[in-house]
Amino acid sequence: MRRPILAACAAAVLVLAPRAAFGKDFPEPVPVADPLAASAGPGLPAGLGAAFEYGNYLFSHDDVDSFYLRVGASPVLFDLDGRLALGANYESVLMCGPVPSGDTPANVAAFWMNAVQFEYGLYASWAIGTEASRSMRVLAEYSRTSQHPLRTAYSEEAADILMLGIASPELALMPDRGAGPLRLRCYLRVGWRGLFGFWESSLPEPRVSWVAKGAVEAELPLTDSFALVARAYPEIFVDRRANSIDANLFAEAGASIGRGALRDELLLSLYATRDSDMLKGAAHPTFEAGLALRLSASRQVDRTGAIK
Repeated sequence: MRRPILAACAAAVLVLAPRAAFGKDFPEPVPVADPLAASAGPGLPAGLGAAFEYGNYLFSHDDVDSFYLRVGASPVLFDLDGRLALGANYESVLMCGPVPSGDTPANVAAFWMNAVQFEYGLYASWAIGTEASRSMRVLAEYSRTSQHPLRTAYSEEAADILMLGIASPELALMPDRGAGPLRLRCYLRVGWRGLFGFWESSLPEPRVSWVAKGAVEAELPLTDSFALVARAYPEIFVDRRANSIDANLFAEAGASIGRGALRDELLLSLYATRDSDMLKGAAHPTFEAGLALRLSASRQVDRTGAIK
């Protein structure tokens, strides 16, 4: 029987414990991939974002309680005059599913996790126009993912990720609205996922090689402190095992509460993905789709450390 609520509570205990499970290459919001979009001006640190997410695989290959629990932080480490910024991201994901045929990842009596994963990396953005706030920005990323299965039926894998891209400045539409204009931000990045030889690792290559990631974010203020938020993160990638092109889709919508640099969000996410390398000897990736509840917060501080 499926017990998503009880399973989520048990997973939360494990995530908050010292042996917490960490990161998968989930899509990065614009303020993570583009630190200039998150920073508040020169200073160290220039801003901080944090998020908690629980997702349940409502649609998967079998009738088991498969889910993930994701926590992370994304500080802006440095901002040089609003033209060059460096950010970091560190996440933890506790994975439960997909599972081999006949296996059960979790139930009320015995709570077994499939894998823990780490994700961490550095992100840079550089404004290339004469007016930084209205300029296109060049993006760069180097990050790593590392998966550590807890049972023998799953694969241990790691990946180095290199990406380059471009992000648009924030666009304001419908400026005559009393509560504020509709704000749009987007980026497009292309990169490579592989396990580079200089690590001298015996782990197998990840399934994804070349990948193109897009993001579109929209925020519609209804009052000075309340806004509606929607985001979409399509991905197209090359499956190096099948030598074919495949795709993932993540989208989320919800509410943003706060003023100025202090923002909190409550979002409902939809996702569909075939980017799964968890099962040893699997001939094909496992399709996963479902819903997630995401809570996030962002704070921006100035050079003195005061919240702006």
